[in-house]
Amino acid sequence: MDRNTGAEPAAPAKRARPKARKAVPSHDFQSDALGYKLRLAQVRAFDLFFEMLAPLELSPARVTALSLIAMNTGTNQAALAKELGVAGPSVLKLVDALEGADWIRRVEVEGDRRRYSLEITEQGQARLATLSERLAEYEVRLSAGLSDAERETLMDLLDRVAR
Repeated sequence: MDRNTGAEPAAPAKRARPKARKAVPSHDFQSDALGYKLRLAQVRAFDLFFEMLAPLELSPARVTALSLIAMNTGTNQAALAKELGVAGPSVLKLVDALEGADWIRRVEVEGDRRRYSLEITEQGQARLATLSERLAEYEVRLSAGLSDAERETLMDLLDRVAR
């Protein structure tokens, strides 16, 4: 009771509590584990990727790197590494592989002999055209069990988890 007014104090505001995880046997760390479900989905996505795109000789990392270089002509290896979220030596391997396949080229940056910009070659453009068709088929197969609305929701949720 408030000494000055004699009124009862207001009840504290209720906070929304996170939904409790469902009860599972004490050693079942998979049934309700987001990380485990994400890993299962990743394994399925990679298996399907390699099944459908193996003839193109591209890994998911190479596809992403090639796409980023195409969208950002003149980018450099440091910017590419940051965008991919990988260390410099890892992006160097990717760039070497893409350049070795003649899909990209390194171009000296005028005034800085230590830096190179990255550009797509004609062969890289042709590979991207083929890749675009295959990736569209891949996306359809990967999300075959989802409606368009469910796929959009899943994409939004995964973006939130990835932040």
